[in-house]
Amino acid sequence: MKSAKAYIPVVLALLISGLIIFFYQTTKAMDKSPKEVYKVYLDGEFVGAIKSKKALENYIDNEQKALKEEYGVKKVYIPNGIDIKKSITYKGKIMSEKTIYKKIKESKSFTIKGYVVTISQNEEEKENEEIAKKDDIKIYLTKKDLFDKAVRRVLNAFVAEEDSTNFANGTQKEIVTTGSIIENIYINQDVTIKEAFISTEEDIYTNEVDLTKYLLFGDNNSEEEYTIRLGDTIETVSFNNKLSTDEFLIVNPEFTSKDNLLIPGQKVNVALIAPILEIVVEKETVEDVDKPYETIEKEDDTMNYGTQTVEVEGVNGIQRVTEKIKYINGEIKSAYILPNPEIIKNPVDKVVVKGTKRSSTYTGGFTPAVSSGSWGWPTVSPYMISSYFEWRWGRLHEGIDISGCGNGSPIFAAESGTVLSTVSGCYNHPYSDTSDGCGDYYGNHIWIAHPEGVYIVYAHLADVYVYPGQQVEKGQVIGTMGNSGSSTGTHLHFGTFYGGTKYGTYGGGTVFNPFTLY
Repeated sequence: MKSAKAYIPVVLALLISGLIIFFYQTTKAMDKSPKEVYKVYLDGEFVGAIKSKKALENYIDNEQKALKEEYGVKKVYIPNGIDIKKSITYKGKIMSEKTIYKKIKESKSFTIKGYVVTISQNEEEKENEEIAKKDDIKIYLTKKDLFDKAVRRVLNAFVAEEDSTNFANGTQKEIVTTGSIIENIYINQDVTIKEAFISTEEDIYTNEVDLTKYLLFGDNNSEEEYTIRLGDTIETVSFNNKLSTDEFLIVNPEFTSKDNLLIPGQKVNVALIAPILEIVVEKETVEDVDKPYETIEKEDDTMNYGTQTVEVEGVNGIQRVTEKIKYINGEIKSAYILPNPEIIKNPVDKVVVKGTKRSSTYTGGFTPAVSSGSWGWPTVSPYMISSYFEWRWGRLHEGIDISGCGNGSPIFAAESGTVLSTVSGCYNHPYSDTSDGCGDYYGNHIWIAHPEGVYIVYAHLADVYVYPGQQVEKGQVIGTMGNSGSSTGTHLHFGTFYGGTKYGTYGGGTVFNPFTLY
């Protein structure tokens, strides 16, 4: 008979086998029990399963201290394109937050909570096909109030801060005699601001200074340095660098006037501005301007033919005109002078005694605005200059725009000359070159060869009264003011060239400032 000791190994073996079977069955049973997990998808592709969504979010936040410091935020979030779905499963490998984090980091940028500003064209402008093609502009911010602060800075680049503040507070001084008042300020685009999770691969603005530069210049490269030389003025530096003086003062706010002195060696910014926003300012301006005298001619048959004498010298009067002006980003886009201005002082007509009577049929009964020098002014008075001969948005405005006289008001030949060419039958195309056979953005226009090699284009007309080859005299009505071609409002574009026209049969002329004629 075997001793009890002989059975001990057998018993132990049976116990061990039983334990193994027990643990196997228990584990198998556990595998068959449901488990709550979170499945992580990256752009629709399964990445892995984790035990806790919250744990992954906390792990990401703890690991991205550098991003929190860079953007001044308290929390960093999962990337856009990551989808975490709660799921119940009986089997499947559970991955650690660290492993999932590494997989995500290789493919996607993390996000922060911020604001998306969307700038799109308003409904009226969307009706124009060219504008409708423009993509919406999106700007990303860490704080909502950054946009309001930056817009205020941009506005102050075009309007004196005191004036815009008084408008906002309703504290503008009323116009008693002369002066101006802001009637409205608005952004000529649709702007929406929404909270969102923003990918850190985007350009995210954290301060109003950088955002202001972007809104003004259209990119983040807003510096182009120029060193002042002896003899430089703000006007010459501006023109030579394709800036208007207004644009120069905008990008160099330390200067307050185009008459400020420049010091040789001084550094100035000559970067071209290309504003993202269209900030509209509508003003009413009341000012006193000359009321031109008329010239009265008298006959004296005792005087030799062709001789004349001045019996009474003409003196301009004064008239108080009210102008409605619309500016976009500091540039006049339209101007209208209200009819029936107040007469402050009547003019004294000039009386000329002539040996023969001069026909008055050429002026059509209208009186051109008086100008000094031998060259006549091409419009009636009152008028205003809505755009000068200067650079604007990097493009030279080759002439001056004369506004305020009204649609259909007469346009006069500035001197005698020969009509070279005319174009009529055009319509208004404010956002692109003409597409109705007019050939260029001038719309209805007249080219006249004047004395001294001066060639002048009278553009954007409503009507054309002359024909090619016709001889015209100074002061003759050649057409009427209009809004044809690529024009943003009723005005006359008055462009002067020396030695030829801009193009065509008589092309090759050199453009110059029309004011040099006067």
